[in-house]
Amino acid sequence: MTHWCIWLLAKSSILDHDLDILHPFAMKTRNNLTTLVFDKILYSFSNGTMESLANMRSHVQSLLHFRLVQFACCINSCICYVGLYTNLDECPKCRMLHLNESGQARQIFLYMPLIPCLRALMSNCTYATCLQYHADEHAKTCIPGMTTDIFDGLHYCALLGERVVVGDQRLAHHCFLDDRDIILGFATDSFAPFKKRKHTVWILLVFNYNLPPDECFQKDNILCVGIIPGPKKPHDADLFIYPLMQELLELSTGVSAYDALSCSIFALCAYLITAFGDIPAISMLMHMKGHNALCPC
Repeated sequence: MTHWCIWLLAKSSILDHDLDILHPFAMKTRNNLTTLVFDKILYSFSNGTMESLANMRSHVQSLLHFRLVQFACCINSCICYVGLYTNLDECPKCRMLHLNESGQARQIFLYMPLIPCLRALMSNCTYATCLQYHADEHAKTCIPGMTTDIFDGLHYCALLGERVVVGDQRLAHHCFLDDRDIILGFATDSFAPFKKRKHTVWILLVFNYNLPPDECFQKDNILCVGIIPGPKKPHDADLFIYPLMQELLELSTGVSAYDALSCSIFALCAYLITAFGDIPAISMLMHMKGHNALCPC
């Protein structure tokens, strides 16, 4: 559960009983407390009314209405069984079977849908106000010829006012003309979750550039849409990013959402304009050889 979800719920009009559950859960999440430490706190300071960690997680999920989507993937994380690969019996890279003896996927990739998250942000009055930074504060303080934010960059300026193109279709609306349009960035990186560093996972992050520059990269405001489970580097990372790309295509067309500031339903559009990472991450996304290769292609 990400930090901003807890913050969003805390700002919503919910019952006191819900807040009694959210506050200790937020403390654990924001301070990265281990389950063992948190259980000891519950045992030492609880008067018997505090819920267990499992019950807290279940209650928070019921309040959020966010559901992780499960996708079967190779046991070595070579591919994710989506799109044209959905019905394959084995991984085309390592030849490991898709399913076990019980007919279940041997490994699962969990994906957090982006659209419900953006809808929830727009429906919260406090957060919806923060998302107006690029239309209000930046528009008033920007200096021609000076780059202070991504909105001063050549890529954003070149897209500003252009017709939205999805595939071969040119849509009727234009990029970034609605102040409620959300501009996104994408990044990925690998890390070793265990000390022996033999197991590597890849995290998929989405950044919200509608927030001020000093806030959009803060931990509380980063959207983690998934973690490629490893233990190895994916052979085709595009398949793990496939669910995100499907949502981004839908967001380019526009999805219905509630605007808490105008108290109205509108077509929410979001556009991914940048993807970044270190050299191994970019080489993986661009299907190039790594930094140790003699030739990049």
